Amino acid sequence: MVFSLFRSKDHSFVTVSKKGAKYPLSREQAKIARLSRKERVERAFEEMPLDVREMEAICALLDYPATTAVELSRACDWMDMAWRTQMLLLCQRRRKYLYPEGMNDDVTNGIIITALADYDSSALTFAPRKDLIRSLRKAVKNAL
Repeated sequence: MVFSLFRSKDHSFVTVSKKGAKYPLSREQAKIARLSRKERVERAFEEMPLDVREMEAICALLDYPATTAVELSRACDWMDMAWRTQMLLLCQRRRKYLYPEGMNDDVTNGIIITALADYDSSALTFAPRKDLIRSLRKAVKNAL
C-alpha cells in the first residue's frame, strides 16, 4: 500500500481506478471528465480543428456508415488500412478530451476509434456514433 505525504484539500482533485491502481486527475482532467461525450468531442475539435486528411476520414465515416476500414480507405482514395491509421492518429491527438480519465492499454490498440465510431466486430465495420453525427458534421463544416 502506498501512502501520500501530500493530500490535496481541493475537492475537485479526483482519483480514478486504473487496473487496481489509483492515480490523480488534474483539475482540468476532472473538469473535462464531467462533460458529456458530445461536449468533449465538440471541445476537442474546437481546440484542434480537423486537418485535410482528418476531414477526409471523418467525411468517409459519415458518408459510408457500416463500412470496413479498407472500404473507407478506398472512399478517401487511400490504400489498405490508411483510414484506420488516420482515425487512430486523429483520436490520439485529441485524447485529452476523448479519454480525460486516461486510457487503458486496449485503447491504444485501435479501440480508441470507438470514441467517435461504433465498431461491429462480427462484420468488421465502422459507423459514426449516433450521438456524435451532428458534432462530426459541425467539425467538418468548421474545417472547410
